Amino acid sequence: MIGRNESAMGPFRISLPRTYDASPERVFRAWTDANSARTWLAMGGDASIDPRPDGLFYLGMSWNGQIRPHYGRYLRVESPRLLEFTWVSESTYGKESVVTIEFTPRGKQTELRLTHEGLPDEKQATGHTEGWTHFLDTLVERIG
Repeated sequence: MIGRNESAMGPFRISLPRTYDASPERVFRAWTDANSARTWLAMGGDASIDPRPDGLFYLGMSWNGQIRPHYGRYLRVESPRLLEFTWVSESTYGKESVVTIEFTPRGKQTELRLTHEGLPDEKQATGHTEGWTHFLDTLVERIG
């Protein structure tokens, strides 16, 4: 298994928390099931997901009438507590960044923490904060 490519990653990092009224299994599944991800993460676009270490994913996000490709590979998949994957898009200037999502049970809820490392500059860190905030809020609406 190939790990992170630290030398190609940018210096910026963001971290966002969310709480969901759902089990960690259910929240984890929302990220790893292609039909689910197609609905909320690809915004009705295409999704191909192979959630296993070294498995690949592709999201063709539908945005303002255009398809925005995002792709990467899974580094760690530890259901239902952790997902870690590379993230490559036009907004990372085609370079790998790494997203880590931790799922922690809190009674009948799940606390999620998304950390995105290796972003290329402050502008893209701000843009990804806005983007991930939108998607995490959309997921709250989807699963409770």
